[in-house]
Amino acid sequence: MESSVHTALPPYLKDVISAANIRTEFRVDQQAQWDATLDQLTYIPVAYTNASIDYQLAYQRGHGGEWWDISMVVFWDNKPSAIWPLSFSLKDGKGNLSSHGLPVIPPQVAPACAVISRKRIAKGCLDLANAIAKAAELGVWSSAESFSESMGLSDWHTEAMARDAECVVRHELFLDLRPDMAEIKRNIRSSYKSLITGGMRIWSVGVLASVDKSMWDQFRQLHLRVSGRKTRSDETWALQLEDIGRHDAFLVYLRNSDGEMVGGGLFSFTRDEGIYAVGAYDRSLFDKPLGHVVQYRAIEEFKNRGVRWYKIGARPYRSETPPPTDKEISISEFKQGFASHVLPQYRLTHKVGNNETN
Repeated sequence: MESSVHTALPPYLKDVISAANIRTEFRVDQQAQWDATLDQLTYIPVAYTNASIDYQLAYQRGHGGEWWDISMVVFWDNKPSAIWPLSFSLKDGKGNLSSHGLPVIPPQVAPACAVISRKRIAKGCLDLANAIAKAAELGVWSSAESFSESMGLSDWHTEAMARDAECVVRHELFLDLRPDMAEIKRNIRSSYKSLITGGMRIWSVGVLASVDKSMWDQFRQLHLRVSGRKTRSDETWALQLEDIGRHDAFLVYLRNSDGEMVGGGLFSFTRDEGIYAVGAYDRSLFDKPLGHVVQYRAIEEFKNRGVRWYKIGARPYRSETPPPTDKEISISEFKQGFASHVLPQYRLTHKVGNNETN
């Protein structure tokens, strides 16, 4: 499994991955194969796409440290059978096994795989993650599993729990986009409906669904003004514009009566799932319906494109450890007004050395 990224890995990680008891190929060398395997899934989460991984990797590299993308296509019976977004980083002398800065997300296995094969893939990937963590002298590592329109717990989850992983539940907001638009609108928080209607009168609402560098730069400059500083690299903005050009994302934007952009949100999507990627809104207009209109117009756009679920974002609660900030609570309460479901996200803590079974 030689590749440019493989040879650049720290030797101790290169050795561990080469010795794995499952056959893998790095995503960076097999992007077409990655897409072909992704297309076989019954539900395609945004986080597993090449576009999302490329963006997250660029974002993390822009914030320092050394980052290696070790995302893998997993082969079983000599067939590409699973995809696994994975990275290793070193920052301030500290190693971290993650999915590009977030807790490791489990491999997604093609539905054509037999049940026993699916279980063996989960075991092999857990063995490999534990071996990487052990070689890097990590005491623990974390994974997280979100809704993917399936029943019951995954093989990853049940196998990890058999290896003494610890589980906590977090919550995420989703909107089921399969009902017709009239029913979706009926289920939006009542107080939002007049705000959406009023906002549609106040603002000119547009959707950027193809490359327009001038319009994209207006959104970028709005984000800079709202943030008060540059929060991420030029590369990440370029990648998001490429996503729009590939029809993997769209921008909903608002203009005032003078034609100035006063708000907007970028939304990424797959065949099955949409997410809210980034937003920017003129702070002097927070007493007016900006986000309400952007969210509603995005929901319409997802619906028109046949997307099944809108993953709106996390729903933290004050009882969590560590407790969320007041701002995080406020944002999630706003988003919940559009959601049809609050669904569990399982966060697993894996203890290195307790992760091997027969």
